[in-house]
Amino acid sequence: MTAEVIDNNPTEQPADDQSTPAWLSALRSELDPNSKRRLAALAPKPDWRCLEIGAGSGTVSRWLAEQCPAGKVTATDIELGPLSEAVAGNLEIVQHDVTTEDFPEGTFDLIYARYVFSHLRSREADLARVVSWLKPGGWLMLEEPAKFPVDSARNDAYREVSLATLAQYKEQVGTDLEWPRSFPAPLVALGLEEIGLESSISLVGDSRPMALFWGEALKGWGPIVVSAGGATEEQVAEAVGLMYQEDYWDLGLATMAAWGRRPS
Repeated sequence: MTAEVIDNNPTEQPADDQSTPAWLSALRSELDPNSKRRLAALAPKPDWRCLEIGAGSGTVSRWLAEQCPAGKVTATDIELGPLSEAVAGNLEIVQHDVTTEDFPEGTFDLIYARYVFSHLRSREADLARVVSWLKPGGWLMLEEPAKFPVDSARNDAYREVSLATLAQYKEQVGTDLEWPRSFPAPLVALGLEEIGLESSISLVGDSRPMALFWGEALKGWGPIVVSAGGATEEQVAEAVGLMYQEDYWDLGLATMAAWGRRPS
C-alpha cells in the first residue's frame, strides 16, 4: 500500500464545456491524473475491450480509447449529460444502471469505476455481478473516496460540517465513505488475484480542485445538515468559506484504489 499527499492546484486541466458542472470539472481535475497513471500501470493492450462504469464527463474513457485503438471502450452512466459529448471512433456511450442492468459474462479485459460503488447500498452484490463480466485474466480497478483524513481535520467547523454532511449522504443516499478503507478485502473476497492497493490524499483550501468540489457539496447539503441538527448555519458558512480561503489548507477526502485480476 502506498500513500501520497498531492497538491493538485493544477497546471494542467481539461477544457470545459458549458454542459459540464463546475463541481464535476473540479473533481476530474483532482482525480484524472492519478486515475490515468494507475490504469497505465496495468499496461492496456491495443485490442482490449474496456468498460467504465459511471463515466461522468468521459475524460478517462476517452483516454482509454486512445490506449486501445484496435479495441473498444464502453462508457456508461445513469444520466448521460456531458458524457454524451465524449467522442471517439472506438468509444460507445451507453445509458446503464449497474444495480439493475447487466453485460454478458466474460466480455471485458478491463472494468474501471471511480467514485461509484461507495454510493450504492447493494455494492457487494453489484460487484459480484460486475466481476462476472470480466474475461478470464481481465482486470477490475476501483477508486473510491474515503473520509479518514477529514476525521482529523484541525478546524472544528470544517471537520464537524464535513462529517455531518457525510452522515446525511449515508442516511439518504447510502454513501459509505468508511467502506473504501476496507480495501482490498472486497476484491479478495471475490476471488481476484494479483491484488494491488494505493491511496492518495487531496488538499483543500485556496480554491484547490477538491476544495471547489467539497465547497459545493457542503453548500448544497448545508440546509439539510442544519435541519437535521448536525451543524449551525454559521458553521456551514465558515466551512464553505475555508474552501476558498488563500491561507487555509488541510487534508480533504482520500481516494482508495484497489485492483485485481480474474483468475485465468
